[in-house]
Amino acid sequence: MTTLMSPPKPYLSTQLSNGWTDFDAAIGQNNVTPPGKAVLDAIFGNSPYLTRLVLSDPAFALDLLGSGADAARYRDILDEVLDTLSTTAPLMETTAEVMAALRLAKNRAALIIAAADIADIWTVEEITNYLSELAERTLDLSVAHLIKQAMVKGELMAPNGLSGESLANHPATPDITKGCGYFVLGMGKLGARELNYSSDVDLIVFFDNQVIRYTGKRDPQDCFVKITRELVRMMQEQTVDGYVFRTDLRLRPDPGATAVAISVEAAEIYYQSIGLNWERAAMIKARPVAGDREAGYGFLNRIRSFVWRKHLDFAAVEDIHAIKGMIHRHHGHRDIAVLGQDVKLGRGGIREIEFFCQIQQLIAGGRERELQIPQTLGALEALKKLGKIDQQTEDELTNAYRFLRRVEHRIQMIDDEQTHSVPQQQDGADHLGTFLGFPDRHSFEAAFLGYLHMVKRHYDTLLEPQAAPSSAADEDGLLSASFDAADPALLETLQRLGIKEGNRVAQIIEGWGFGRHRALRTPRSRAILKKIMPRLMDALAETPDPDTTFLKFDEFLSKLPAGVQILSLFQANPWLLDVIAEIIGIAPALADELARRPALLDAVLHPTFFAKLPDDQALVASLQSLLETAKDYQDILDISRIWANEQRFHVGVQLLRATITADEAGKAFTKIADAVVIVLLDKVSQEFAIKHGTLPGSRFVALAMGKLGGAEMTFTSDLDMIFIYDAPDGVQSDGAKQLTAGHYYARLTQAYINALTAMTGEGRLYEVDMLLRPSGNAGPIAVPLAAFEHYQQNEAWTWEHMALTRARAVAGDSSLAADVTKVIHTVLTTPRDQVKLLRDVAHMRERLRNEFGTDNIWSLKHCRGGIVDLEFIWQYLELAHAAANPSILAAHTIDALKQLGQHGYLPASQCDDLLPAYTMLSSVQTMLRLCTGNDFSAEDAPVGLKSALAKITGSVDFDALIDDLKHAQDCISACYNTVVAAPAAALPAPESNDL
Repeated sequence: MTTLMSPPKPYLSTQLSNGWTDFDAAIGQNNVTPPGKAVLDAIFGNSPYLTRLVLSDPAFALDLLGSGADAARYRDILDEVLDTLSTTAPLMETTAEVMAALRLAKNRAALIIAAADIADIWTVEEITNYLSELAERTLDLSVAHLIKQAMVKGELMAPNGLSGESLANHPATPDITKGCGYFVLGMGKLGARELNYSSDVDLIVFFDNQVIRYTGKRDPQDCFVKITRELVRMMQEQTVDGYVFRTDLRLRPDPGATAVAISVEAAEIYYQSIGLNWERAAMIKARPVAGDREAGYGFLNRIRSFVWRKHLDFAAVEDIHAIKGMIHRHHGHRDIAVLGQDVKLGRGGIREIEFFCQIQQLIAGGRERELQIPQTLGALEALKKLGKIDQQTEDELTNAYRFLRRVEHRIQMIDDEQTHSVPQQQDGADHLGTFLGFPDRHSFEAAFLGYLHMVKRHYDTLLEPQAAPSSAADEDGLLSASFDAADPALLETLQRLGIKEGNRVAQIIEGWGFGRHRALRTPRSRAILKKIMPRLMDALAETPDPDTTFLKFDEFLSKLPAGVQILSLFQANPWLLDVIAEIIGIAPALADELARRPALLDAVLHPTFFAKLPDDQALVASLQSLLETAKDYQDILDISRIWANEQRFHVGVQLLRATITADEAGKAFTKIADAVVIVLLDKVSQEFAIKHGTLPGSRFVALAMGKLGGAEMTFTSDLDMIFIYDAPDGVQSDGAKQLTAGHYYARLTQAYINALTAMTGEGRLYEVDMLLRPSGNAGPIAVPLAAFEHYQQNEAWTWEHMALTRARAVAGDSSLAADVTKVIHTVLTTPRDQVKLLRDVAHMRERLRNEFGTDNIWSLKHCRGGIVDLEFIWQYLELAHAAANPSILAAHTIDALKQLGQHGYLPASQCDDLLPAYTMLSSVQTMLRLCTGNDFSAEDAPVGLKSALAKITGSVDFDALIDDLKHAQDCISACYNTVVAAPAAALPAPESNDL
């Protein structure tokens, strides 16, 4: 048994004496135990309101408090109070009876909860949760009573089987509201189950026209407005028994112009079109608390995209900060003090802790589902787990929140006033400190002020990041003050930064000030740019060629669809300017991609961004988790693109910074593609089955080929794929529109390819190349297993078997994947006519050389000694020797070369030459595909790109890289001639050129 050992001392001596006198007279005899006396002393000597509750119900108070304070016993009594209300209220016929019952329960519950708080035997979370449970229970029972009345009047259709006398005699339990379409959202602290002691309850009331069963003679809104007004009266009207909760409906959309009950259709249009950031913040805590909860949750699900944005939203920070400033101005909050300090809204108060969480939730909650938590302490914990705050910050703000909520409760318990402020007079503040259990004024003030200053520090740090130190661009405050190209000091600053064409750059800066680009046409975007200019110029100046990088940044700005969001992102995270400057200075193609989709930078803020990419299963789980939030199939396509683009960008930035090798990047790009292929196949199949059903007993698999199959993808790689199915003879789909197996899988495959390739508002995932399927473009889009096996064994050309060396089952039915893999293995290990094989390989290479050959050493795939030559070497050797030694089969180039070398099919000297040569070519190709797409000119390449190419290949500088690249190509060409070209040339003339 937990007993109160040291309760707050009584402060009001006269009230203490009067309280005991009246209590003794009411109970007739004083059999209160010493622990119980200590609790009652604290009540009589500190709280006129709680004293009134004790004296209005003395028998209950004696039973509750007479023996002291026990946590479990208090819980049991509170549960009994609420359960009694839930049992009796639904049986009452008149509203007056229900109102009396609600008030009796409220008074008793308020006394129990206050006693537990005073005795410090329940946590703050338990206190607020029980207050919220009390509010929710009373609201739910009131709504049920009113809905039943409307049903009895014939305004709403009753549940099945109820009418007339049976309806009149049916209890008004909350079950009666199921399917009625009328629901009440608890907002703010009620929604988050954080209600304070004398709080009003913030509510928004809705009705769903698609659900309601209105049978009255007037407009249904009239009916629900009357119900809502009566609900408010039942809750807050002051009667001889008191009131239940003050009720506030002002959080509804446009409260000055809308009715107190709103249709969900109108609300959805409002939120999705003109809803404001403060309304997004409010909706974080929204929760159905009464009425048709299913309709309520359906509505919240439909406006999720309003509350939780797909992309990071740093522009919301300024709006929230403005709200906080407005609060301070309206309430006259100035510096932190003790006397008159508003514990909720003042500086360093509870609202700043809530805003600290909600700002970060609004910024990242759409991407980080763990942040979609209404409770303040839960949100702090989630922020810590995601690495957005450290352990010390979580601990300090958690402790401050609990302390300030205790202070808030004691302020309100004194006389049940809806106030959050410490009394203005010293005597009142001393009373509060005593009621909180502090021994003296100094100890209370020290603790109180300590927590307030701690909260303010964290809040200010979040909203007002420190300016970047030692900004060379702003030594005299010039760039943050002017966009004037005629300002001599601006030219001097640009010269100090290393800008050679200062006049040209100054003219461009002036153009920004005039809003020349679409992204800078609003005053807000220009104001943000002005603030970040010093840090931006420092970042651009640190690149190898500041003038060119500056011009490229101007191009970047010119292509942005809008400016406020990304500039706010830079303002909140100035270090991102270093990243963007590096990308612009090295990778023009990636910079163009960023300009089209600036939200890609969201990913950089994730704590794991600069860590290596997760493993295959984690990536699949990550995408699957995000897709759980999709509203529909289109949303699935958009979210998939957002996810894949961010993951590819993640790998690309790491490659630029040389924190991963090109080979690691190739494997990472492939893992991303694998995850998309796996997850989307499942989603497309589910969507397809809605119309066409499934094919009983059938199987389907996606086969990866080319760079996807060999795990060597680049930033711009297509997906080479073959689709194979297996189905019983004569089977048809079991959907509304039946299809045969061939038609079913042809349409499913096309739907799947469309899902991968379709251009949506979030871009395209991948191009899909199916040229490697049996019979190429002339063949069926999806191939039966038997046909695939027959073709590969009897009809396939040698080059198709070469391509098959990189085949890999990547998605679909695991048993079919095993069967297909077995077929491929059989084909690749079948003994071959060695002469024909060698002749075919050499002939195919010559055909490709004639069509695509070039002397350009930067055409890394098709130049002499390029990647194609090297691939032909190992694919030829695998086909030549796999029958004798299947263990040499490998789909990845480096793995294949190593296997061939270890088993003696490739001389050690050649293997030692080819491995670094391939690494050189692959590294350059991977970097160029990321930075320039498919176009590269050594003469026009940015200095930063040349340096990055040298760095990733290990060359001393760009000139040395050219020599190293030529040497690598010479090695590959010499090996190709030794292994393929020369032996093929020595063969007798073939009888035909068939491959």
